[in-house]
Amino acid sequence: MVKTKVKKSVVEDIEEVAEKQLSEAAKLFLDQVTSPKLNSTSFILNRTSPSKLKISPLLLGAVGAQTYFHEDGELATAQAASKQGVPFIVSSHSSYSMEEISDAVPDSELWFQAHIFQDLELTKHFIQRAELAGYQAIILSVSNDKIHHQADQLVKGTANFVVDPIFTKKNYLSKSTLTEQIAHEYQKRYINWDDIQYLKQFTTLPIFIYGDLSLDDVRSTLEQQVEGIILSNINQSNLDLLEKIDIIASERLTVVVETEVKAKEELNHYLQQGADAISIRKSYIYGLATSGVLGAEEAIAHLFT
Repeated sequence: MVKTKVKKSVVEDIEEVAEKQLSEAAKLFLDQVTSPKLNSTSFILNRTSPSKLKISPLLLGAVGAQTYFHEDGELATAQAASKQGVPFIVSSHSSYSMEEISDAVPDSELWFQAHIFQDLELTKHFIQRAELAGYQAIILSVSNDKIHHQADQLVKGTANFVVDPIFTKKNYLSKSTLTEQIAHEYQKRYINWDDIQYLKQFTTLPIFIYGDLSLDDVRSTLEQQVEGIILSNINQSNLDLLEKIDIIASERLTVVVETEVKAKEELNHYLQQGADAISIRKSYIYGLATSGVLGAEEAIAHLFT
């Protein structure tokens, strides 16, 4: 019997080239920052009025320290996203500041993923800076965020901190290194919905909650005045959970699934199961690693057009 040879997708071809170019440390870092979040959150929330934001079916998810993969980092990713007309979610730990990125692609759609630090005033200021810089949505991460210390990943993701006056003022006499000062912001954090409510006061932008959310979390989220959720715990093996979430969210929450897809058919399958959009990370980073703007743009175009 003759075996049928399955043709690889463009995304898989890009991934194969990138795997050969990236160092083992870079590949490990990418695996770490894009692995599914396994620590679920449980909050009590409030929402009554129907609201669903109309967004692109494809988003570029937040990956920090992108100069670890290409010297142009987030500047190249932002340009590729702008050319393809898809939103790019910028990480708090970007290699270029949020202002530098927005200046590089004026009038494009940028979202900002804010990690909730121990110091809520610092988080608040990051959010305010994003709105002033022209970003169009805020993602609040309630996952158990990890800071990666291997090689120089963290050093390459400090841009938003070194230019922030609140961070600088509180640490100017500190004997700790910059990376230690940033890591300190993740220690002894006890995030709750009072924190979310507090932060919401300081922006007029749509708010998305990001993390490994359970059905109870989604039910609670409906009680909060947020635009949507970004789920980090959905894949092909638990699409039934997505269907249940879609039933609960109905028209009241925008549901984004953060996952990896290799072809447009896979993306459409998630949309058919109830997602309003898919957020990818590894696919476009592989493209970025191979040839900067052009590589990232090719990866996006394969899935989006």
